[in-house]
Amino acid sequence: MLAFTPIRIEDKDTIQSFFNQSVFRNCDFSFSNIFSWRHLYNTTFAVEGSNFLFIRFQASEEPGYLFPLGSGDLKTALEILMADAAERGDDFRLYAVTSEMFAQIEQVLPGRFSFESDRDWYEYLYSADDLIRLVGKKYQAKRNHINKFKRTYEWEYLPITREIIPDCLQLYRRWCAENGGCSDDQSLVQECLATHQAFEHFERLGLIGGALRIGGEILAYSYGQALAADTFGIHAEKSLYEIDGGFTMINQQFAEHNCGEYRYINREEDLGLVSLRQAKMSYHPAVLLEKGEVRELFAP
Repeated sequence: MLAFTPIRIEDKDTIQSFFNQSVFRNCDFSFSNIFSWRHLYNTTFAVEGSNFLFIRFQASEEPGYLFPLGSGDLKTALEILMADAAERGDDFRLYAVTSEMFAQIEQVLPGRFSFESDRDWYEYLYSADDLIRLVGKKYQAKRNHINKFKRTYEWEYLPITREIIPDCLQLYRRWCAENGGCSDDQSLVQECLATHQAFEHFERLGLIGGALRIGGEILAYSYGQALAADTFGIHAEKSLYEIDGGFTMINQQFAEHNCGEYRYINREEDLGLVSLRQAKMSYHPAVLLEKGEVRELFAP
């Protein structure tokens, strides 16, 4: 049985060394994500020698693993995980698997597993240039929102630093109030915990953020980190709904100031929320990154 241990901030360099080897663009291989949300998923990790990183967590009520990362033999890594699941009395499951990952699994262990994709967990990848420039008829409404914002407000864009994090948290509390509070809805309770973890360890997590100051107050922010050499991941974006065009403006400004060197911007999943899906589709993703679950079809 693998010796899985809880993820701590002190484990960042070890885990990040494996993420740095990854060519995958999904948000699951982001240390800030797995650290900030570890309380929800009971996330643990193990390193086998120096060849593979294994991550185990609880999704819904069923424990499972992420796709193993490393420079060793993938077949061996999968067999190690299957043996670990069997010793724990669990069914073997891999979560957050992209179609690209499943193709690699099929290559080393053909016909052994099923892959079921889940549209609610597809990730939205956009052309960074599109989100920066918003050129063309399909972005006319976005440009209109930004132009109205600029006419309406006295504003400035500034990077998130330790000095303005208290103001960002104050904005988050106001956003919670706009959404009925963050103490009853369990999804908001968990997001609140993740938000505070991210801001508490902002620099050590390697997060990059930006904010809009409007009339002397921080009223919108966004933050994230690189997921791959060509892809930047947006982990959070908040604005008050009373600020007309606030979400559109922080989206464009963050992309302009922080994502110019990347090909793609990953804005993560919509979780099956209709309004969120509509908002994400309105920005015309370049790629819908298919993700799903892998299960073992039979034992050898």
